[in-house]
Amino acid sequence: LYPDAINHASAYGYPIHIAIRALCKRCDPESTIEIVEFLLGCDPNVKLQKFQGKPLLHVACLGAYNDSNIDAGILVIKAIYDEHPEAIRYNNIASNIQRYHQQVQTFINSQLVY
Repeated sequence: LYPDAINHASAYGYPIHIAIRALCKRCDPESTIEIVEFLLGCDPNVKLQKFQGKPLLHVACLGAYNDSNIDAGILVIKAIYDEHPEAIRYNNIASNIQRYHQQVQTFINSQLVY
């Protein structure tokens, strides 16, 4: 891994976006948590990366989660939220909340209270 590679987007987004979106396709979704935490820890600007105008938190909330990967998805969403809680105020988070998995909705609603 080249250190600067975390700040270069491909047609699919930055490496962290690719890791987040791949969570739902992995046979080991828990490994995505470690990847996301590693990338967030590499550079303080990673938390601000947007792809197609969407911040990381929104990309993570839109995952096609199911019973086999929702726990890992929530942990990824929490890691992103912990690094950049202001992202929850992004307009598309609240306006798209009905599109999210029920557990994601619950997490987002619990954070919007604060």
